[in-house]
Amino acid sequence: MPGIPGMVQARPKAGSLRLKVWQSMRIMRRFSLPDLCRTTGARRDNVRKFVKRLEAHGYVALATKQLRGRPGSYHIWRLVKDTGPLYPTRCGRCGRPLRQPCEVRHD
Repeated sequence: MPGIPGMVQARPKAGSLRLKVWQSMRIMRRFSLPDLCRTTGARRDNVRKFVKRLEAHGYVALATKQLRGRPGSYHIWRLVKDTGPLYPTRCGRCGRPLRQPCEVRHD
């Protein structure tokens, strides 16, 4: 994995909300933000930030957009890259942490 020589990759914390959200994504494969909030008990803002960061690094993609003016209609996301039971903490292509923008285009 790219990075500074001798650098140890951060491990996800056991029982964290992001781990629960990641497990729900892996089970459902196609999901909306309210689906993830209902299954994990996480707040919508936390889930939205996590999904946006995963999207920026190519782990999830937007499957269908929200229908405007329709109540109960939400963006549907799909899991593109399943890296296993632990959620990714670094991008597989650019090696940067998920909180930083990606340098490589993921198409």
